[in-house]
Amino acid sequence: MKLEIITETLTNLDIAERQLDRSIQLFLDEKDFISSLTLAGAAEEILGKILNKKDESNSLSELIEICLQLNGISNDSSTLEVKKAKKGIANMLNFYKNKAKHYNDTESLTFSVDFFAAEIIERAMDNYWKHTKKDTYQMKRFKNKILST
Repeated sequence: MKLEIITETLTNLDIAERQLDRSIQLFLDEKDFISSLTLAGAAEEILGKILNKKDESNSLSELIEICLQLNGISNDSSTLEVKKAKKGIANMLNFYKNKAKHYNDTESLTFSVDFFAAEIIERAMDNYWKHTKKDTYQMKRFKNKILST
């Protein structure tokens, strides 16, 4: 097969939207939860950085804040303790997303692939909504089929 030379100019938002929509299609239509998790994770990170650049919070930073509050840690401080706590919480929240996209020293990993893929899709959709104030067709499908049940 000969490749065409296809050139596109894409914004970070364009890329994240395509990744997220395809992630949802893989989740709903093909039950390919690992690929869905990986694509949603990429979109979630891009969208989170878009929000950070606008000095707005993203879904991960909000979850970290909630965890800090539940543990009685003030987020107002930039102490080493708070930085370590934030890093630890982020690692916990991103554990399966990271395991799915990086080489693992363990031979296998057992986890609820659909649950964690759905969680990352939801985080990415939350970031997308915060930035655009809209949903794509695929996001509406996901909300109707997964989040409304």
